[in-house]
Amino acid sequence: MIGSRRAHRRPYFFEVFVAAHVIFIIAVIKWRGPDITPLILGNFINNAEFLLIEVVIGIALRWSVEAFRGRGRRFGHSIASEGWITDTLRLLVFGSISTCVYGAIKLLVPIYHPVLYDRALWELEQKMFAGYAPVVFVINIFSSPVMLGFFDAAYARIFFMSLFIAFGFFLSHPSRRVRVAFTNGNVTMWVIGAWLYLLVPSLGPAYAFPELWMSIRDLTPVTNVWHIKLMANYQNVLKLMRGVNAPLTFMYGIAAFPSLHVAFQTFVFLWMRRIWISGQVLFGVFTLIILLGSMITGWHYLIDGIAGIVLALICYLIFARTSKINEWMRLREVTAP
Repeated sequence: MIGSRRAHRRPYFFEVFVAAHVIFIIAVIKWRGPDITPLILGNFINNAEFLLIEVVIGIALRWSVEAFRGRGRRFGHSIASEGWITDTLRLLVFGSISTCVYGAIKLLVPIYHPVLYDRALWELEQKMFAGYAPVVFVINIFSSPVMLGFFDAAYARIFFMSLFIAFGFFLSHPSRRVRVAFTNGNVTMWVIGAWLYLLVPSLGPAYAFPELWMSIRDLTPVTNVWHIKLMANYQNVLKLMRGVNAPLTFMYGIAAFPSLHVAFQTFVFLWMRRIWISGQVLFGVFTLIILLGSMITGWHYLIDGIAGIVLALICYLIFARTSKINEWMRLREVTAP
């Protein structure tokens, strides 16, 4: 295992990137917008707790595997070093803040760019696919009660499961290079995705074209509940625009383009193919299910998923190359016992 025992004294890219966005968002909110500072602070605490739990679980599982392979002591020395511990604290803090940045931008989209582009996205998809609407095609293909029930139950569960697996795996990794490169790319992907929400505001097909889901709503009860919750929160944001006081749930913003659920699965898949083959297979399956599920449940158009895949690929390539992951992999193979 290759790590660094000394603390890294200079700021990482993800720290500078996130800090700059925090300053900008605070300035924008003070200039024009509701004071959501208490929501941001509460979300930061929840995110930090979530990531800390993932680190602990990831360490426990990785240590068990390494101990089985006869390398438990070596792994223990790596994570007990000053460098690994201080990096972990920095990853937890700025990883949590980055989620707050993402959530704030997404939540405030209707205030700063109230126009919706759902119709334009729908028509663009039809032009791309010879007049066919991909969302309608997918719903027709998977229209059986069994398949609809599967995607309804699995979509959110798989996404949250993927968060635990991915963050547990990468945040517990002994290599500074891997952890920092993954975090650089992941943070960049989510924040840029949030700005794309603001650039191309859209609610998603279930909200823009609800008639398409009327015939299957009884078969997707979980999705229906979340559709209602998020739309109620979206309406409360609109009320704030009119000066009416309304409660908000921080992470309940609505935005479709791009699909960052698909982007995240793709991003982790690209990383896993270099480090953990079983993880590659798992996240390959996750990517397919989330891509199809995002359309079946009405959260996204196909073009949202395509944009998410492209965004994930760009962020992966940039930070895998700048972090010289190819060289790290070769060195890892040479020094492996």
